[in-house]
Amino acid sequence: MANRLNRSVKVAIAKQLSNDKELQLKTRQIIEKQFRTAHQKLMNDFESHAVTRELRAGSGGSNVSGTLPEGNLFGFIGFTSGTDPVDAIEKLLSKTDIIIRRRKIGSFGFVWTYLVTSPSMQDLYGITPLPWANGSSWLRELEGRGIPNLGQYMHKRINSSRSGAGFQNRNRPEGGRVRIPYIKQLLQQFELNLNTIQASRVSKKYF
Repeated sequence: MANRLNRSVKVAIAKQLSNDKELQLKTRQIIEKQFRTAHQKLMNDFESHAVTRELRAGSGGSNVSGTLPEGNLFGFIGFTSGTDPVDAIEKLLSKTDIIIRRRKIGSFGFVWTYLVTSPSMQDLYGITPLPWANGSSWLRELEGRGIPNLGQYMHKRINSSRSGAGFQNRNRPEGGRVRIPYIKQLLQQFELNLNTIQASRVSKKYF
């Protein structure tokens, strides 16, 4: 008898809450606030990542990522001096947004369905071309198989070099590849953070 009464009370409260515009607004605000917190952490993690800092430092930067015996990633990958290789990535990540689709009443309050429009890795590969290999992405190579010819890379200030900080010596053996986790790892953590959004706590106290 108590269970039937509890269910009927919950149904009655659910109907009341479904018409409570103020409560719905507060719920949306909580979702949006928690999304902004997760998104800001993504951007902060991107800015502070060793690869981001190293590439933004340009040809004169140090190898803060610890990936090379000499020089830095900017010169090794062969970016044009004076460019910012990660600017396009930052702009795409900054456009990440949340779209709240619909709501329903669950056993603990409102259940909201939302869509996050973050870029896919394919999107990011498309805006990170290797300077010396048409159709290839330096981001895909850096996080995947690794960028090859480490053994042939020589760090030296030279005007004829694209980056001004290194060149390829074909008389040396190719050696290994340079590989390091980067954007894929950041997006995976961002997704985990999104999964912790708890908007239902607004209405949970009623049940």
